[in-house]
Amino acid sequence: MCSQYVGVDWSSGEWVSIAYTDESESPSVAVFEEITEVWDHYSTSARRIVVDVPIGLCESLESDACSCVEEDGELSRQCDDLARNVIGSQYRSVFTAPAREAAKLAAAGADHSEISDKNEELTGKRLTQQAAGIAEGIVEVDNLLQSDGDPEVLVEGHPEVCFRALSGTPLEHSKHTAAGVAERLAVLRNVDEYTHGDWRTVAQELGREEHRVGLDDVLDAFALALTACAPKEELHRLPSNSLYRDAEELPMQMVYRSENELSYK
Repeated sequence: MCSQYVGVDWSSGEWVSIAYTDESESPSVAVFEEITEVWDHYSTSARRIVVDVPIGLCESLESDACSCVEEDGELSRQCDDLARNVIGSQYRSVFTAPAREAAKLAAAGADHSEISDKNEELTGKRLTQQAAGIAEGIVEVDNLLQSDGDPEVLVEGHPEVCFRALSGTPLEHSKHTAAGVAERLAVLRNVDEYTHGDWRTVAQELGREEHRVGLDDVLDAFALALTACAPKEELHRLPSNSLYRDAEELPMQMVYRSENELSYK
């Protein structure tokens, strides 16, 4: 069986996956309703699956069980702080990851104010609507990695960090603008595994299957998939220290692909 390298983007309640293989030049695309379906589909063949949701969650200000950073009475994941640092003007795209208890509350259907109050109680930080909105996906991945999932295979990546690393410089435009789409396509075209027009092939396949996936989500999934393809010497993590783990011993790191490690202040 050939090896697969997979990027998975959480998109409006669905999981969009793009996979490259050792034996095919063209990537494949699939859409799943649950992350367990993604794992069942790829786990026997995937060398690496890079997913765009936080893995490794904070507990509380009173707990010493996780490797979160406390500053001025607020608790945060260091990988989130470093990600904002390295991507420059796109720093707002890195949402504050909810604490585990707040994420579970959100996934259970609580309203935003209740979720944000709980997160502030636990970490000193409130949550945006966007951060609370991805909680369902976060809890799905968290549950998977505490049961059948392998944290050495299923790892966290942030698309903007991946694009920044692949580009060599911070991106200037939002992914929601035409200029931002052009900028990201230019980055993809410079990656070895990407063939000119791969995004169009994937978009056409999604159209035939009548999936309503945005172009920005497709490009994000490409950045994650191409990061998954990284040879060992080009795969790095934010932070690079593997000691950063949560109370369940899940790593609190984002992977990226670059010839050299990203520098940060």
